[in-house]
Amino acid sequence: MEPLSDTDFLSRFIGTNIKITTIHGHFQGELFHIDTARAIILIKVIDLSTGKTVPGAKLFLGHVILKVETQEDPSYHDGQEQDEPPDESSGNMVSEDKAKSALKPEVVDATAPKNVKESDVQIPNYSGDEDINYILIDQFQPMFGPAIMHLQNQKVLGLAAVALNVSCHGKLCLLQIATKTRVYIFDIFLLGPKVFKNGLQMVLEDKGILKVVHDCRWLGNFLFHKYSVVLANVFDTQVADVYVFSIETGGFLPNHTSTVTECLTRYLNLSSSKVSYLTYKQTIMKDNPNIWCNRPLQTAALKLLSLEVLQLLALRLAMLDAMLADFTLLVDGYLTGYCHQASDMFLSAEKDASSEIPKELQQICVLQQRRREKALRLYQVTPQGHLIREDM
Repeated sequence: MEPLSDTDFLSRFIGTNIKITTIHGHFQGELFHIDTARAIILIKVIDLSTGKTVPGAKLFLGHVILKVETQEDPSYHDGQEQDEPPDESSGNMVSEDKAKSALKPEVVDATAPKNVKESDVQIPNYSGDEDINYILIDQFQPMFGPAIMHLQNQKVLGLAAVALNVSCHGKLCLLQIATKTRVYIFDIFLLGPKVFKNGLQMVLEDKGILKVVHDCRWLGNFLFHKYSVVLANVFDTQVADVYVFSIETGGFLPNHTSTVTECLTRYLNLSSSKVSYLTYKQTIMKDNPNIWCNRPLQTAALKLLSLEVLQLLALRLAMLDAMLADFTLLVDGYLTGYCHQASDMFLSAEKDASSEIPKELQQICVLQQRRREKALRLYQVTPQGHLIREDM
């Protein structure tokens, strides 16, 4: 029988309660993950020094761990022999050298903020396609490298994120990136800043890859100040919505920007039931801001985040159609006007060389004026000259 590696030995205790003594104190919780390139991750953690529950997951770096002890017998995996020799240390205690040898201090501690009550809120399934192809990446091996390579070969990506306290003191929890065929959810809470230096920064800063985002301001600011990432080549659906409104009203601006829910409803003609998951997302984030720090993540929550970022790709296409509606109309008029000329089959050389704006193209001014007049009849006007658009 081949001897167990240190990581294999500790992996046998996944799902069991363990006690960890560090240079900072004593902690107890359920072992969630361990690998040689990371550190021990516990969930349902209790700080034994204070008796208080630590919300979310907590990482313990190898260089701060003094002792690891089990609080119950390990659950053996199928196929494992249970007559393997016990650890040389007394009882169920793992020796300091064995625990440390399985850990490498490469990940920043991702402890959730203190004094936030851990919630058991359940996220219901959304009203939509149940077969979303999402991949959760919460460790660097084996999926991180192939995911980055796949993203680097794309031309357009959907991009969204969830964070705890969007400020200089906040914490980015999850980053969702969608391609046409799949959605990647990067667990920044567990992976730490290294996730950007190892490839994500190149993707986000690549000017050859279009990133579709709804309200890029907070995410761009967050990425820049927290991780030195300069988000580039962005199609912002919130900006696009204002631009389309301006086109449709002959140059007026709305009195407020739209949410992603309103945009999906407006441009994709989705029913309220199809976007209700976004309303629920906002509700649970307001009631329990720490929801995205809890581990393990619920499958329903991952599907919710996947659907949101995936729909941004379809939203962009619908918005582009709306932006180009006038252009298409002008081209049709341009073509039709000359195709129905009298007997002339071709434009004369003199006509072809003319730089005057044809009457077909001058219709844009008439169209804009008509739209302004219609908009003034349909909308109320604010003192600033903006149109009051009713919430959907």
